[in-house]
Amino acid sequence: MKKLVLFALPLSLLFAACGGSEKPAETPTADTSATTPPAEPATPGEAKITIKVIGSTMADMAYEPTSTTVKAGDKVTITLINTNTAEGMLHNWVLVKLGTGQEVATAAIAAGMDKNYIPENPNVLAASALAKPNETITLEFTAPAAGAYNYICTYPGHFPKMVGKLNVE
Repeated sequence: MKKLVLFALPLSLLFAACGGSEKPAETPTADTSATTPPAEPATPGEAKITIKVIGSTMADMAYEPTSTTVKAGDKVTITLINTNTAEGMLHNWVLVKLGTGQEVATAAIAAGMDKNYIPENPNVLAASALAKPNETITLEFTAPAAGAYNYICTYPGHFPKMVGKLNVE
């Protein structure tokens, strides 16, 4: 009987090694946490947003959409399409801290056309050049910290009519 037991033991090991139904015992692994570098932070994503300027008069001009959302740290590409056909209907896209639109728009007048009506102001976080009628321009920037921000047109007389909200998660 002893010979049978000695013969059966190696056979059961052979079946286990060849994919038998019994789960092999897990081999303990060495702790490598001290030598493994920490994982790199997740790479920020990209957000591509198209904003249209609609309306051809001071009464009906607006951004479309009036609200959009991105993630903090995203590489944001804004494509601004000025669909206006009326001569002199220039528009820009200026990202400002929430509640500072009037201050920035007032300062934009002094900045003038040469600076695309973009004032040097700490409340301005990103800004595009002026888009002429039927012109498309792009702007790239890194999304700021989580929170709510406004985007405005700083061409004289266009604020507060042209205001949108950028939500950053």
